Amino acid sequence: MSTTEPGIRAGAAPEEALVWHRVLDADELPEGRVTTVTAGHHQLALTHIDGSYGALSNRCPHQGGPLGEGTIEQGLLRCPWHGYDYCPLDGASEFGDSVPSYAVEIRDGGIWVGVPADRPHEQTVSDVMAQTLVAWGVTDVFGMVGHSNLGLADALRRREEAGELRFIGIRHEGAAAFAASAY
Repeated sequence: MSTTEPGIRAGAAPEEALVWHRVLDADELPEGRVTTVTAGHHQLALTHIDGSYGALSNRCPHQGGPLGEGTIEQGLLRCPWHGYDYCPLDGASEFGDSVPSYAVEIRDGGIWVGVPADRPHEQTVSDVMAQTLVAWGVTDVFGMVGHSNLGLADALRRREEAGELRFIGIRHEGAAAFAASAY
């Protein structure tokens, strides 16, 4: 039971490669309901209506409302923030705009969603800074992540995933300095 042709996302070119993620067991989402799931780096509103499943972007295009927290009323997915209605299977709307939809398959007792493969990371100045720290022999970094250093925090995360250093998150800048000094 698939709501779209296997391997093809609604509105996508057939040659676009999809990465499939098992998001729920098939019996976890009751008929006529919606829930929020994660497939890769995508937050999705997963719907179950009339025996079919749909996966839509979890972000309403009008005010960014979380569609996974909405309701299915009279066969339509209603945004919890402003009440706009969307088709729970393909994201179409009578208002002219739509919500992006993703391929859904039922297999091995689970609900699988196909999302586009992530684009390769493009190196940034923050990546060069993290690589320089590693080249200088830094193995441990103490710090606090905030909106002004998200790029560097992400670069340090990539170095940590590569096994090149360890980031120790601290809740206060002064505490990070004391911890690093004591270490």
